[in-house]
Amino acid sequence: MIDTGRIFLGLVFFCSVVGKMRGAAAFTGFRTAMARLAPALRGRTGPVAVLVVGAEAVVVGALAVPSTVTAGFALAAVLLAAFTAVLVGALRRDETVACHCFGGGGRPVALRHVLRNAVLLCVASAGLVAQLMTADGATATSRPAVFLFTAGAGAFLALITVALDELAYLLGRSDAKSTGRARG
Repeated sequence: MIDTGRIFLGLVFFCSVVGKMRGAAAFTGFRTAMARLAPALRGRTGPVAVLVVGAEAVVVGALAVPSTVTAGFALAAVLLAAFTAVLVGALRRDETVACHCFGGGGRPVALRHVLRNAVLLCVASAGLVAQLMTADGATATSRPAVFLFTAGAGAFLALITVALDELAYLLGRSDAKSTGRARG
């Protein structure tokens, strides 16, 4: 279970970092979206955007190293709580802006993005609790068949999470305010 959560969250945060850093336009789009999503940050979005991407990269690294998994789950939970609060605030203000969570333009923030983050927060929290309760730090890596299953499950969950907007489009579950097909 811990390994599935590590791989799932690690891949989601990895896609987030890569998406935002894949070019100047992607990072600028993320920084611009931050100004609208979190109005209190206006004027400071440049440094905060760098800090967010840096923290996301630390989550990826921490979840990849067995001795720092607890810190990785904890930091992921803190970031996801903040991201969720920002998205809820944007929805309450009726803000129509894409979150650029994975670097792309995308659809405006919708309830599905809040729910996605809430699920990720639950996974991070459950992973943190499980890690803290596991005295020996045992992982599935010592059992190759179990590790292959957990890695596959984590990768599948990450794929669904990262492609949420595309899946909503394909399934015809777009929001009334949403336009376009790109990922948010």
